[in-house]
Amino acid sequence: MRPAHLLFVGFLVFSLLFSYSASNYSKPVDAKKTGKSCTFCHVKYGSKDLTDAGKYYKDKGTLEGYK
Repeated sequence: MRPAHLLFVGFLVFSLLFSYSASNYSKPVDAKKTGKSCTFCHVKYGSKDLTDAGKYYKDKGTLEGYK
C-alpha cells in the first residue's frame, strides 16, 4: 500500500472511533438543554447506567413526551 493510502485509512479509522466514542457519552450541555440534573437520566453522577428517562432521551434525543 502506498503511504497516502495508509494515511487515509488511518485517518478514517481514527475518525470513526472518535465519533463513536463521543456519541456514547452525555455532556453537560444535555443537562442544560433538558433543564434536568445529571441524575435525572443517570442512576448516579458519573455513571453510564441510565434511568428510564435516560433511556428515553438516548433513543429520542429529547425528553418531550416522556411520562
